[in-house]
Amino acid sequence: MQERLSNSCHQISSLVSELTDKHGDTLIKIGHELAETFNRGGQLILAGDGALQAIAQQTATAFSHRLGFERPPLPALALGGDPIFTAALLADHKPQEILAREYRTHSEREHIVLIFCSKKQSPQIRHLTEQIEDNSALILIGPTDREGLAQEAQQVLNLNFPEESPARLAEIGLICGHLLCELVEGELFGV
Repeated sequence: MQERLSNSCHQISSLVSELTDKHGDTLIKIGHELAETFNRGGQLILAGDGALQAIAQQTATAFSHRLGFERPPLPALALGGDPIFTAALLADHKPQEILAREYRTHSEREHIVLIFCSKKQSPQIRHLTEQIEDNSALILIGPTDREGLAQEAQQVLNLNFPEESPARLAEIGLICGHLLCELVEGELFGV
């Protein structure tokens, strides 16, 4: 049991080191772009594949509420959190529309879309990316193989990680979400 715990902690530590070493500049760039979007009155729209939907919702809450200090809310929302809306689309045999249809109801103002991706792309994520306007920024966080997920005209920023267990992917996704929120808070509120 101790060996398993040590191995898991070592994996997490390695992923966090890789995050700072290989992706630190990209995280800073994303944080800056998010801060500029919020300054212009824009919003952050998040989504996640499967269990990563919970990471998208947690990240949206960090932006909308706060992480460690009281501040004004930042407009962020996670798609796919409305069970009645989801049930209605499932009843109509349109599961691929779950994220895309909700996105279309919230995408009128300037926005950045951040998607936490798993190795296996869901039809909901694929359909969502097809709906994102060409001039909108798209941020993809997850394993490296996401071929064909983004449109050519979209501004895409990637944080690519090696395929790990679902637990490691969720953990590094949440760390990325919290780090981005901290970077934005620092830029907007001087903390």
